[in-house]
Amino acid sequence: MKLIKSLTGLILLIITLITFYYVFFRPPSEVYRTQERGEEQKTTGGKARAPAVPDYPSQHLGCAEGKGAIAIIIDDIGYSLAPVDQLLAIGAPLAFAVLPHSPHARAAAEMIHGQGREILLHLPMEPRNGKQNPGPGALFRSMMAEDLRQQLDDDLAAVPYVVGVNNHMGSAFMEDEEKLQVVLVELQKKGLFFIDSRTTSASRAEGLARKTGIRFAARRLFLDNDRDRELIFKNLLNHVRRRNNSSLLIIGHPYPGTVGALREAIPLLQSQGIRIVPPSELVAIIGQR
Repeated sequence: MKLIKSLTGLILLIITLITFYYVFFRPPSEVYRTQERGEEQKTTGGKARAPAVPDYPSQHLGCAEGKGAIAIIIDDIGYSLAPVDQLLAIGAPLAFAVLPHSPHARAAAEMIHGQGREILLHLPMEPRNGKQNPGPGALFRSMMAEDLRQQLDDDLAAVPYVVGVNNHMGSAFMEDEEKLQVVLVELQKKGLFFIDSRTTSASRAEGLARKTGIRFAARRLFLDNDRDRELIFKNLLNHVRRRNNSSLLIIGHPYPGTVGALREAIPLLQSQGIRIVPPSELVAIIGQR
């Protein structure tokens, strides 16, 4: 009997030590290599399983008096209103990127604007993979400058209340400095900011933003490469912990797992003093720097 108790105690001690190591000493794993992520899985529905992420307690989020703002944009809005309604119920200034000419683009924009949240035009652009269809209203490298301007105007007219723009697909277009400059100049004239979704590591947007003077920021994290709610939740907390109080721009999608993860994670982040702000505020912070 004593032997069984001793073995049980030893096993519990080993489990405790292993748990202590994984929580406090094991380096955080790379959840996604999103900085150089291509767009194939994002747009074709492919699903890459992310490696497991350590479940950090809230005291390890590194909030440091609320420094380092976070902005969250939900892409691909316009095909269903149900997730928009669910996301609007979350008590944070999430922003929504609406696809032009999608079935519910205008209705979604009205809903979002009515709740005081920011709306971006999710501007379709030419991908590198010719088999992928960026959808109606897309910009292509083969288009002349005037055609690009006209298509941009049509896309902006399809989504009311837009305050900024981010690219949908666009790995080929975002690498074409000449054509991208036409778009950024027009957006700058219209007083809109631009968010680089970073579907290609060879994007020319940052350099052109400095050249044209447009207000600009770039995506740091694709939140839901894997659509599992628990992994999305851990992915968000992991990146917040590792941001070292720098600003963080996150892009997600209206998946059920994303909605559930944000509903759970955002109150936790806010309780730690972490500021979740609209993209326009994050862009202003970056511009001041």
